[in-house]
Order: sequence, then structure tokens, then C-alpha cells
Amino acid sequence: MNAFKVLILALSGLTSVVASAQQGPALDEVRESLVPYASEEDAVTLPDGRQLAFVCMGVGSPTVILTAGGGSNAFGWATVQPAMAKTTRVCAWDRPGWGLSDGSAVPQTVATATADLEAALATGKIPGPYVLVGHSLGSYESLLFADRHPERTVGMVLVDPSIPDQIATLARIMPQSLPDTAQQDRMLSVFRACAEQIRSGALRLGGPDPGNCITYPPFMPDVLKQALAAKVIGNPLQYESQISALSSIPESSRLVVNPQRNYRDMPLVVLTATVSPPLPPGTPPEQIAASAAWDAHWNRAHDELAALSSRGVNARVPGANHNIQGSKPQVVIDALEAVVAEARAAGK
Repeated sequence: MNAFKVLILALSGLTSVVASAQQGPALDEVRESLVPYASEEDAVTLPDGRQLAFVCMGVGSPTVILTAGGGSNAFGWATVQPAMAKTTRVCAWDRPGWGLSDGSAVPQTVATATADLEAALATGKIPGPYVLVGHSLGSYESLLFADRHPERTVGMVLVDPSIPDQIATLARIMPQSLPDTAQQDRMLSVFRACAEQIRSGALRLGGPDPGNCITYPPFMPDVLKQALAAKVIGNPLQYESQISALSSIPESSRLVVNPQRNYRDMPLVVLTATVSPPLPPGTPPEQIAASAAWDAHWNRAHDELAALSSRGVNARVPGANHNIQGSKPQVVIDALEAVVAEARAAGK
């Protein structure tokens, strides 16, 4: 095992122990950490005139690109981005229709989102080379970008990543855990109702919001709530793009399959959660067995992702749930710093 792998495994265990004794941030601290994500200063205008939202912090090279999990926004990285930015330039972005990025009339998949990311970075406003960091479904854009631009990708950190062909694999191993179709349809119907209210003009700033279309959680600062609401009002494409992206997750899961994927000796860290969602009391034995089988497959699949590089490592993070950047943020920060250091040592 090379020194890079030893370092990552040591850091992931040590920082988890330290973090377990620390208190979470107070509500005021959370709100303050989210204020930068209300800014459109770093937004990039795409060739078709749409804006893709970025929030960049820090200076230096390589540039880190943070991709959130499915259904999440750039501000999901607020727990780690400022600390990462002490090391190098770090930019979080929003997919089309999410956060402060303009929606798109094009059907949304991981391929179209990655194409927009490519177009934004091609403008030169956010120069490379790049270290790609993806959480959950955000691993898909990271993998596709690295496949298409190996010469511009000098490192990668995948945070409890979704795996290629995940939906079909989940259906085979643990079909009872697949998203409830009726529940998903209800959620999408709410989104459709929001889009229709926006299109008809029935939803206005300061007016009634029966569908909570522009009502945001209390942990958000007012400036971010106002920016998000202003983006949505008068623009039904925001919700329509979200509907399209969520509906296409099975397709996106297939699109990221690439048997020829090979990242040679690129520094690559996979961080794997070790705390699974608890099963409810009275769960049938066969479902308990299926859950254990899925956990085992998840770990093997993460080993396979790490094996895409001769310098890849899958670090299982003690005490971490799926949202590792929230439950064990220092582990993510340390992994990123190690990858950046390796890339710099290689002259990238």
C-alpha cells in the first residue's frame, strides 16, 4: 500500500474520532455559513444565455469543483467549502433549475447536467486543472466529466457515491427499498403544481404559498431565501427542470456505466458511510438479509470505484451517515487536502 493510501485511511479514522466529541454548529452559525450561497457573483453565462450558478472561495490551483447529491444545492457544501478554500480555489455549483442556476427546456439527465458544467468551465472563468468532488448522485457528473476530460482532471473525491446502474442493481438486491412510486408521484405532482402556479402568475412574492413552493427552512438566512424565491417567481422552468432531473435518475444511473473507465494513477479517494438508516421494528427477516446484502454490495462497489486508479482508496468512515460532509466534515476536508497535495506534488 502506497503512502497516499496509508495517509487517507489514517486520517479518516482519526478525524472521525475527534469529530465525534464536537458539538454541531448553532443555528446562527449555520445561517451565517449559508450567506455566500445567495450571491450570483461567480455565475457563468452559458453559450445559450442561461446562467449556471457557482460559488467560489479561496485561491490557488488545482480548482476544486463540488457537485451536490441529487435534489441538493451548492449550499450543501457549506460545512466544508470554507475550510477547503484555505488550501486552494473551491467552487460549488448548482445543476440547471436547482438553487440559483437557470432552468432548461432540455430534458435533464446526468449527461445534460455534465454538458452544462463542461460548457461553463470551457468559458475560462473558472480555470483548471480540476479536482472533482461529488456527493451521492453528484458522483455521476464527476465521473462523466473525468471520462471526457482526463487531461483536465487531476484528482477526485467521491463522498458516499452513488454507483453506476444503481437503480437496476437495487431492484435486483433489495426491491422493497426502491422509492415508493406513489410517494414519488405525489412529490412530483407538488412540483408540477408549483410550476403551474408560477406559469399562471398565481404565485407571487409576499402572496399566499399553499404548496410551500417558495417557503424555505428556518435554518436558511433571509438573503438566501429571497434569492431562491426571486429565481423561481416568473420562471416555471425552475421546477420543471427539477421534475425532469428527478424523473430521469434511473436513466442517469445507466448513462454513467462505462466498462472502459480507467483513471490510471490519478489521486482518488472514495469515502464510504458506515451508518445505515435504521430498519423499523418488526422488519421481516428477509428484508433484514436483503439490507445486509445491499450494504455489502455498496462497499464492494465503492472498492471498485477506488480501483479505477492505481492510487485509489476506499476509506470507510467510522460513525458517518450518508451525508458525510455533514456528519464528519473534517474527513472530507482532509481527503480533499490530501488529493490536492498529491496533484501539486505531481506538478498538476
